[in-house]
Amino acid sequence: MNMTNEETYIKSRLGKREPFRVPDGYFEHFADKLIQQLPQEKKQSALVARLRPWLYAAACACLVVGGVTLYMNKVGLETTQQHVAAVHETVVQEELSIDEAADYAMLDNQDIYACLMSD
Repeated sequence: MNMTNEETYIKSRLGKREPFRVPDGYFEHFADKLIQQLPQEKKQSALVARLRPWLYAAACACLVVGGVTLYMNKVGLETTQQHVAAVHETVVQEELSIDEAADYAMLDNQDIYACLMSD
């Protein structure tokens, strides 16, 4: 056994006495005492045992339905966004057409209002 200087110093100062002791007979009944302190397992009722597979199946079905719903909403959202973009493009084109026609006719706001009121 190879001792370092620190170990040699500690052994020379303290000797070989052990400062920590285990009470006599501590480990003789240790396992029994430990088992008594553990909480008792609750027995599952037969109903819960029979329903557990069905509960798992219901949870899986909910996950599948939820996933399909989210997917369909995403697809519907993309379609809606495409539709909104197409409508926006049409509105922008119509606004440009009206502005171009007004510029071509050299109409001001008062003339436009007069035209609209005459219909």
